[in-house]
Amino acid sequence: MKKHITSKEEILEKAMEIAVDEGIDSVNIRKLAEKCNMAIGSMYNYYKSKEELIKEVSSEFWKGILENQERIYFQGMGFTIFLQQYYAFLYGRLAKYDASWFDKMDEIWKGQLISLLQKVLREDDKVNQSIWNMELNQDIFCEYVFVNMIALLRAGENNCRFFVFLLEHLLYT
Repeated sequence: MKKHITSKEEILEKAMEIAVDEGIDSVNIRKLAEKCNMAIGSMYNYYKSKEELIKEVSSEFWKGILENQERIYFQGMGFTIFLQQYYAFLYGRLAKYDASWFDKMDEIWKGQLISLLQKVLREDDKVNQSIWNMELNQDIFCEYVFVNMIALLRAGENNCRFFVFLLEHLLYT
């Protein structure tokens, strides 16, 4: 006999199972209710809409992916060295998932990733400060790095050496 699930934590766990096994786009209220052995109407007591459910599943996914990300950085580490290590960290955690997860990354996680890049960049004393101006400031630069890093990960690239090579020539010459 299937266990009847009633806690939001257990429901989220089952939703994550569907998302990981079948893809985030396969998660819906009906499928989740069936997996939890619940009536569809009861599921709406926990999630008011599919969008709310997807948002929470995605947030939980990215929380797991980015767990312990701060351990990669140490004081005095150069930006491009950090970027290579951070990319390897993300690639290792994301390689088994399909690219649809990138579309579901919410602004909170994007902001955390960009903030980490900004912190590392600010602390890299080898960066040529004369490159910054009104068109290219550190915030815009870190957003650009983030977008390109995500594009490389989405494409399944196992490293970002060429991208780092270009950044080194910009930052350190």
